[in-house]
Amino acid sequence: MSMVNIIVPVIISATLTALMVPLIIRLSFKKKLFDTIDERTIHTGVVPRLGGSAFILSVVVAVIVGVMLCEAECADCQLIPQCGWVEYGALIGAALIIYFAGLWDDIRRVDYKKKFLCQLASALLIVLVGNFWINDFFGLFGIGELPPWIGKPISVLLIVYVINAFNLIDGIDGLASALGVIASVVLGGVFFITAQELMAILSLALAASLAVFFCFNKFGSTKNHTKIFMGDGGSQTMGLIIAFLVVFMSMKKADGFIGNPALQSPVISFCLIIIPCFDAVRVMVGRMRKGNNPFLPDMTHIHHKFLRMGYTVTHTLVAILLLDLLFVAVNILLTLTDVEINAQLKINLILVLDLVIWCSLHRWLNCRIRKVEQGGSIAEISK
Repeated sequence: MSMVNIIVPVIISATLTALMVPLIIRLSFKKKLFDTIDERTIHTGVVPRLGGSAFILSVVVAVIVGVMLCEAECADCQLIPQCGWVEYGALIGAALIIYFAGLWDDIRRVDYKKKFLCQLASALLIVLVGNFWINDFFGLFGIGELPPWIGKPISVLLIVYVINAFNLIDGIDGLASALGVIASVVLGGVFFITAQELMAILSLALAASLAVFFCFNKFGSTKNHTKIFMGDGGSQTMGLIIAFLVVFMSMKKADGFIGNPALQSPVISFCLIIIPCFDAVRVMVGRMRKGNNPFLPDMTHIHHKFLRMGYTVTHTLVAILLLDLLFVAVNILLTLTDVEINAQLKINLILVLDLVIWCSLHRWLNCRIRKVEQGGSIAEISK
């Protein structure tokens, strides 16, 4: 595959996003479509929350151009491996369902039960109609190939889970989009190495659009109307696309796997979404332990913990992104490194290491928060 076929869609995706975001901001101010300010809000001033509209359209256009370039370069090349346009149409339909449901939630607010039904419908469309589902665990938990009646429900639950995980992690400027960029870039690299052309274009086009959006989201100003949020429509659709890419990467392909088979290891695909996914589980379990609804928002996410320690928003963002890069580097290096150990055992040991790192981090965070808050209480009493 020519690098031009990758570079052109990436440039188109980034350019369209850069052109569309200012238009969306102006429309949002005209229609008064702003983010609501409440006790959980970190920002000040009114901020439009329809930024997801920019990168969704940009990615679609970029992928179409990429397909046209590849077909023009090689009349015999098949950009739709193992399936046809109907299956990929299922992905587009799923993305539209989840995007418009999220967009409506951004404008009018939708009950979480209705949002969940839309997420479930999107996941079912990808798995049942698109026939994209995890058919092999490659030794994770000692499990190999999965029959459809197990693999398909697991894939549906995973897609819904990842959608919500990215939606929940979208709590400070730039965090969700930056995590999305890291995941998309690594996915794009793996797909490029393994000759999965369409998936490479989709991944890198998403990464380019999210990177441009990140600049508006993180460095934009409420004073000159250059700041924007992606909103539920954006975060949920981003989560859906990344979940689809993770599922596709984890599938055992019927025609074999080009390149190092270890790249299909589930610990590599999962490490790309490990922070939002681990954090979502921790937060929901914590809410249920307190007798609260696991789907109702609070301020117990990982970014809230860093903020409670006295970190600025920017320092919190950098710390979480460095942690994400650590997980990615450790998982990829350990997976690809040849050691005298059973492959199945190595996969499970890497997962255990991820859990140890995550639990140790939160133990340290909790200790630091107690010290900071106790110090603040003592200072207040002394006054």
